[in-house]
Amino acid sequence: MSDLPSPLRLPSAFPFVGRSTELATLRTLMPWAEGEGRRVALIGGEAGSGKSRLVREFAGTVAAEDALVLYGACDAVVQAPYGPFAEALDHLARVTETAELRAALGTSGSELARLLPDLAARTGEPAAPVKADPDTERHRLHTAVTDLLASLSRKRPVLLVLEDGHWADVPTLGLLRHLARTGGRARLLLLATFRDADADVPDSLSETLADLRRSEDVVRLRLGGLSGDEVTELVRHAAGGELSAGVPEVGRALSELTAGNAFLVCELWRALVEAGAVEVLDGRLRLSRPLAELATPESVREVVSRRLAGVAPTTADLLELAAVAGPEFELGVLRRAARADESVLLAALDEAVHSGMIEELGSRRLAYRFAHELVRRALYDGLTGVRRAELHLRVAEALEGSERPSPRALADLAHHFAAAAPFGPIDRAVEYNVRAARAAAAALAFDGAAERLRVALELGGQEPPERAELLLELGMARHRAGRAVDAVAAFSTAAEIASDLGDAELLARAAIGYEDACWRPVITDRLAVELLERAASALGDEPSQLRVGVLAGLARSLQIRGEHRRGGAVRTEAVAMARALGDRAALASVLVGSYWSRETRPPEEILDLLTEARDIAGELGDVELRTEAMNWRIPALVALCDIESARRELEVVRATAERTAQPFHLHVAEHCGSAIALCEGRLDDAEAMARRSHEWSRLLTGRDASGVYGIQMFGVRREQGRLAELAPVIRMLAADTAREGQWRPGLASLLVELGMETEARRELARVVADGLDGFRPSLWLASLTYLTDACAALGDEATAELVYPELASVTGANVMIGHMVACYGAVDRYLGMLAATLGAWERAEMHFERAMALNRRMGAATWLAHTAYEYGRMVIGRDRERGAALLGEGEALAARIGMPVLLERIRALGGSRPAPALPDGLSFREVQILSLVARGLSNREIGAELFISEHTAANHIRSILRKTRCANRTEAASYAHRHSLVEA
Repeated sequence: MSDLPSPLRLPSAFPFVGRSTELATLRTLMPWAEGEGRRVALIGGEAGSGKSRLVREFAGTVAAEDALVLYGACDAVVQAPYGPFAEALDHLARVTETAELRAALGTSGSELARLLPDLAARTGEPAAPVKADPDTERHRLHTAVTDLLASLSRKRPVLLVLEDGHWADVPTLGLLRHLARTGGRARLLLLATFRDADADVPDSLSETLADLRRSEDVVRLRLGGLSGDEVTELVRHAAGGELSAGVPEVGRALSELTAGNAFLVCELWRALVEAGAVEVLDGRLRLSRPLAELATPESVREVVSRRLAGVAPTTADLLELAAVAGPEFELGVLRRAARADESVLLAALDEAVHSGMIEELGSRRLAYRFAHELVRRALYDGLTGVRRAELHLRVAEALEGSERPSPRALADLAHHFAAAAPFGPIDRAVEYNVRAARAAAAALAFDGAAERLRVALELGGQEPPERAELLLELGMARHRAGRAVDAVAAFSTAAEIASDLGDAELLARAAIGYEDACWRPVITDRLAVELLERAASALGDEPSQLRVGVLAGLARSLQIRGEHRRGGAVRTEAVAMARALGDRAALASVLVGSYWSRETRPPEEILDLLTEARDIAGELGDVELRTEAMNWRIPALVALCDIESARRELEVVRATAERTAQPFHLHVAEHCGSAIALCEGRLDDAEAMARRSHEWSRLLTGRDASGVYGIQMFGVRREQGRLAELAPVIRMLAADTAREGQWRPGLASLLVELGMETEARRELARVVADGLDGFRPSLWLASLTYLTDACAALGDEATAELVYPELASVTGANVMIGHMVACYGAVDRYLGMLAATLGAWERAEMHFERAMALNRRMGAATWLAHTAYEYGRMVIGRDRERGAALLGEGEALAARIGMPVLLERIRALGGSRPAPALPDGLSFREVQILSLVARGLSNREIGAELFISEHTAANHIRSILRKTRCANRTEAASYAHRHSLVEA
């Protein structure tokens, strides 16, 4: 047990009672046997319930059996980046032989240097961490920690304790989730404790707990209060162990007063002993007066206050100073901050330890910690504001006297100098907050970095140029943390200062940062364009790398806003300038954005530009940029209907992203793969890839990929005949006013698929009434396809008339939703369906022929099957042999792929067997209207029933009378009954 972390070696003045069930459960979770994998235990309970004591007892037991025990605690005051993991890994590095540690690190030492800056001194100088996008850097760090623990656990099992998760920072919770999700190869028990009262659980922890609950191998334990018998046992041991008389009465009184809270039981017992309120008389334990007169259960502060009253004033002063220093503090810092005589200080320290308020930690540097955060907090809250500021300054100056500060020390200095601002120099508070922010950013803790920079700016005192630079840093930290809205606010303020100063370079950097924070979350903010235009004007026409960056951002911003021609012209200028400068890196960056020019450039040209970007990035060794260029090439190839090449490109992207641990590109590769698989009729693969893409998206900051996942699962479930599973979700989305009904077309399609035609007609009527413009900003092409599916099935001519001209502008193209979120095959299939709904048979046939040829050439089996069905059902009433052949092809494809709904529809029409022709060349739509005529409906009523105009109904009836040679509606009704068409 010599390598047991010091916080787990602390002796206790009170016996350990109860918790036998919890200990037994933890014991079964420890992966002792080789081949066992990672387990997770979450221990919740109220403050003072005994979580830490349970962990200490369990850790001591497994350490005695040769498990490697690692420990880290989240700080209640200062959240250092990945604080508990850094503490645990620092201990690991100190107790592991250098050769073993070096072997376990492999090539990941450079990544772990983000958490342990002095790791190189222990193992030899590693390479610098990989520079990439924030998600890739974070994923590589998480993977490095997981791999290290997995490697070390081959020799002996590992217990990793993370205490006080309710104070964890976002990076710590992210790494906890990663270990719980991907650490299956490690013989590891990950044990985390947290307070579970609603007031103590922040949103970040709540989300983490919800995420962890999805794993079947995560065990949740909750510590309630000690039972009356357990409190009695504790009192018996605390009183000397031999007594029996009177003990149950005292134990019961303490239990009722504290509700069995282990910490309060111990504190009240200690207070009673110190006050002489318990005594042993004639072998019987008793209270000198009723317990209710001596203590109340309302507040631990009262307990602490009473105990403080019993110590010397110098000891009380020391404890107040220690409460400001933090939950843990070193003797050296306390000595420098106390400014007291050495002998007085040491005497006060001894009394504080003997009082049980603080306890000594065994470490190379003599250190102490409070017995419980409740004690420290009660002391701290009792200080006046002036006294706090004064003590914070003393602690800050004492810390400042130490050696080169570590990231943790910088965080402490930033905290104390900021809290001392009323007493101390502002410049030092600003300096340390900025330095702490940069250390946090280097450790990928961008939220922490942003908070430190916010404090520095709030403290003030900077000249405008320095303030603008800090705002740029703040914007970048927020952007890298995935907080786009906050990021653009910082960049905007920096741009205002730059404009006031007339600093063109500063304005350009602020404008570039603003646009960069906008484009991925698709914030179509006009201010991005305005800032970039102002920056371009301020820089002048002189070619420069900065101007190239401004023009590239301006081009993308314009194109995202739909100003395609102007954006294309700006991008052309940026490309020409990068070429003239001979700046290959800048050129590649501009060319990668060429995909945004697809509205104004032919797809072949877009592909050539992206290919050039890919090749330049490869020459420069820029893996990130090369992978991005290839990811854009995939939808470009699909747009050119070259799915085979897109699939090959996809495999290279996936392999590269896996090798270099790039979660964003893995997310994109999987959702592109899902779209291609659905297109080719590999439904199981499409579903699996969509799920993997969604899992990868959960590792990305500031990116909600639920819309991508929803569209992909809608497509897969529709072909599988399982759309009913999504009905509640799509209804909710369609009703979401914040989305302005963007999912209403999808809901209409869903309702048709589920046979709920009346509701579907109602949704289409609302679409026709409101128009299509509301769908243009998002899901535009998807909306048109869903509306086509619905109106073609229902014969809704009003919707068809609205949608047809919108889709006609892209005839001959391949339907792509978003950036390869989905591919639905030839646009002409949908145009054929719309034309058939409108009765334009020749035009429909032309579209269907094009769609058959294109889908066949692409190998888009799923959409070829649908095209054959739609084409076949249109012609079978007029050409039975041709219609049957088309339906037969669709039936064979649907059977092979596994498309039960389509298969049922085809077989309902007779499948590959010739279906009986409708009499006198009537169309299906005409038979439907004739049926309503036979039921006595007027033209207006027919229009209302079928959601068509009264004029359209009259036109159809004239055609029916001509084909059937009936003189009037009465004869037409008789005709319908003779040919059994009334229920058609």
